[in-house]
Amino acid sequence: MSDRQPSFSTRLLRKGALVEETYRAFAHWHPAESVPSNLERIRATNLVGAKNQSWLHEVTTTLSSRFAHGDSIAALVTLAKAQYPLERWKYCLLWHFGSTDGLFFRFMEDFLFRQHEEGIAAFDTGVVQPFVERIERGRLLEAPLTTYGQTRLARDLLRMAAAFGLLTGQSLRRFAQNTIPDDALLYALYSLQGEFPSVSRALQSPRWRLFLLASADVERELLNLHQFRRLRYEQAGSIRELTLPHKSLLAFARSLTS
Repeated sequence: MSDRQPSFSTRLLRKGALVEETYRAFAHWHPAESVPSNLERIRATNLVGAKNQSWLHEVTTTLSSRFAHGDSIAALVTLAKAQYPLERWKYCLLWHFGSTDGLFFRFMEDFLFRQHEEGIAAFDTGVVQPFVERIERGRLLEAPLTTYGQTRLARDLLRMAAAFGLLTGQSLRRFAQNTIPDDALLYALYSLQGEFPSVSRALQSPRWRLFLLASADVERELLNLHQFRRLRYEQAGSIRELTLPHKSLLAFARSLTS
């Protein structure tokens, strides 16, 4: 679980998801060391393969801000160190962002998920503008935005979603026709199991909107996973029972790499 509320940082959005850079950093991570110690070693040896010192500084500074709080990164590190495929790992990272990147999570929850549910075929940066204005009125950002700053934030939010394969296109964005991997769905379930006392509440978690899934979609996925014997799920009326084969998220991650 998170040790504090996610950050509403425009800087994290400007620097982007850094999916590949984070994967490389975690592949060289020393779990027994602190986040600052790991990042200092990565900065000294350029283990992320940055093209120059300036970009290396930006990457490590962003990782420091992003992973100084939030859910434990142990499972993400375990998967990266075992060279678990990046194209599946990135969805686990996306789920993790729900505990660190508050601004992006709010965008997924209040804007992109709703666009998806309403069947909006395509949209541009201008459609995101009202969402950005609501965020500003709520005084959730570090400082007021200029008109250009509002446009840039809207663009950065869409760019972040595209980095995780949720959107395609450039000036005109469309939803990508992709499927969340089963491993990522299970990663999410293990992440939620200690947070919610009941299965029904876990299914209704707003965090599923990071995967553009409503609670009914999640339940269908559980039935599919049950069919393939990756978990046990039973539903009778309002009673739901879920049994996961591993005791923790970290144990599940280890099972994927053994």
